[in-house]
Amino acid sequence: MSRFRELGLSEEIQKALDELGFVEPTPIQERAIPELLAGHDVIGQAQTGTGKTAAFGLPLLEYVDPSSDELQAIVLTPTRELCIQVTQALRSYAEHLDVEIVAVFGGQPIAQQAPRLRAGAQVVVATVGRMLDLISRHIIVLTAARFVVLDEADEMLDLGFIEDVEKILRMCPGGRQTALFSATMPAPVMRLAERYMYHPVTIKVTPKQLTVDAIEQAYVEAEPREKVERLLEVLRAEEPEQAIIFCRTKIGAARLDERLRAAGLRCRALHGDMSQGQRDGVMIQFKEHNLPLLVATDVAARGLDIEHVTHVINFDLPDATETYVHRIGRTGRVGRTGRAISFISPRERQELRRIEREAKTTIGEWEPPEERLEHAPRPRRRDHSSERRDGARAGAVAKLFVNRGRRSGIGDADIRWALEEGAVVPPEAIRRVEVLDRFSFVELDADQAGIAVERLDGTKLKGKQIRVEYARD
Repeated sequence: MSRFRELGLSEEIQKALDELGFVEPTPIQERAIPELLAGHDVIGQAQTGTGKTAAFGLPLLEYVDPSSDELQAIVLTPTRELCIQVTQALRSYAEHLDVEIVAVFGGQPIAQQAPRLRAGAQVVVATVGRMLDLISRHIIVLTAARFVVLDEADEMLDLGFIEDVEKILRMCPGGRQTALFSATMPAPVMRLAERYMYHPVTIKVTPKQLTVDAIEQAYVEAEPREKVERLLEVLRAEEPEQAIIFCRTKIGAARLDERLRAAGLRCRALHGDMSQGQRDGVMIQFKEHNLPLLVATDVAARGLDIEHVTHVINFDLPDATETYVHRIGRTGRVGRTGRAISFISPRERQELRRIEREAKTTIGEWEPPEERLEHAPRPRRRDHSSERRDGARAGAVAKLFVNRGRRSGIGDADIRWALEEGAVVPPEAIRRVEVLDRFSFVELDADQAGIAVERLDGTKLKGKQIRVEYARD
């Protein structure tokens, strides 16, 4: 495995990657980045979660000329959720570049988006429909857009956008460089690639195996008429910080949402029968940690990438093992252990066993937390004589990541105040605070780090919710 430093990226981008804790590229990044840096068209077949945004995003940023205000690169996405996600990632990679990256998507007034575009957007991340709309109004001109990315092309096909994508590609310069990323390669997507790409290099990355190692899994057996009551029992016992509850159908999600709210729980549904504005409102509430329970269908939750989800609950067992792994992979993020609980009827036992075999995992019967503690193996005692609290050796320093920076109006003094007043960390334990544009880093005595994370993560600083976690090496 190579390192990012060996891929030929500029020092400005490498500095951002160092700050983000990116050391070793994923397989799709290791193979796609050199090809794109060399100017080749690339077809990347890779699942969500394999690191494809950096695979196309880093070469894209290398391509952009900061001295030119022309629109030089576009990324087309099927959904506004993915549009926002890609934009956030590109901006974090461009932390030390003078590059303007703008997201445009439906549901937001064009009057708000147009000034940002006219001010000199060099990179635009857009949903297909809004891109066409802005082109028709002459707000976006693609004559200089020589780097084009199609992200999740198979979903564009599923949503009926392929013809619109072709219209956009025909408006781009003939000598452009094109990257197409897709989890699957159905025939219409392959035809699009053949028609609009120039001798593309095909890179196919498949996961070595379906993996759910960081997730504690359990099942609850219940007759269909008993499922809601058993779900309420599980939710009361588990007390999830945030949970996604998956249903098979839109009607099922809407009905379960009503039942849970009638029982006094704070939850909202997310499904395809809702307007885009309603879906956006729910997504914002959930992402900002203002909503503990989300009842969703698979289609509505596609592209939903939220850290700190503590529980995933399969109210309806999915048909495919890949769907099961994809669902529960939304918990157990950033090194934490997540919980996945599946409800099955007596007739679905064989389906559960098939998932166990194919995912190479074990799913035991659900126990309330207090019973799990009773049955858990006792840890062996250790000699802490040479260590201080939390197992941190004397003199050790820990580095923490804070998801807010100058753009949130947060400065060095604010973070020191939060550490000293909110986490009760002694001032002498704080070694260094580095506030960047979109995030910050704190170095402090290792024996104080766990306390700081526990007391500050999820709290608010200057009215903005903050995430505090250990920075990756």
